[in-house]
Amino acid sequence: MKMTSKRYIAEFDRKRLFILLGGISFVIVLLLSGNIMLKKYRGLEKLILAKKREVSNFAKLKEEYLREKYLFDYIERRALSPRGMDSPIAILEEIGIETGIREKMIMLKPLEEKVIKGYLERGINVKIDGIDLNQLINFLYKIENNKILLLIKGFSMKSRFDNPNLLDVDISVAVMSKSRTMP
Repeated sequence: MKMTSKRYIAEFDRKRLFILLGGISFVIVLLLSGNIMLKKYRGLEKLILAKKREVSNFAKLKEEYLREKYLFDYIERRALSPRGMDSPIAILEEIGIETGIREKMIMLKPLEEKVIKGYLERGINVKIDGIDLNQLINFLYKIENNKILLLIKGFSMKSRFDNPNLLDVDISVAVMSKSRTMP
């Protein structure tokens, strides 16, 4: 058997042997490079999915940013309202007149002014006696949705002993304004 294989090899001339070895080498190189390319392709697929998730996350962040920016700009416009420099007492009296409870406001007491991060906070404490729930809701709605930036800093209410349908309310409201000349 050893003889047969030696003879077979000997009969093969060198040219055919190099062609056969070259063909086998080509197939091996082709299989190895195909395997490497397949691994890289699978890695790229994973990378593409990761990048698509990142783009989706950026789109969500962009939407959130635009929503928050719109809210900030809205609040900033309210803080820059020229009426924001009016007296807090006059502003709340006007709201009281609009809601029909001005005569029930028994106390309007100004609180200490503060400057917080470039915003001037001027507070007022309002005591209202004997209003019904509907009037209170209208009053709070007018405060929250005013063109001037008004913040409710404190709130307490209790029903009256003589008429449980009426409420006594104590509200602390801050008028927030930003001067156009402040940095």
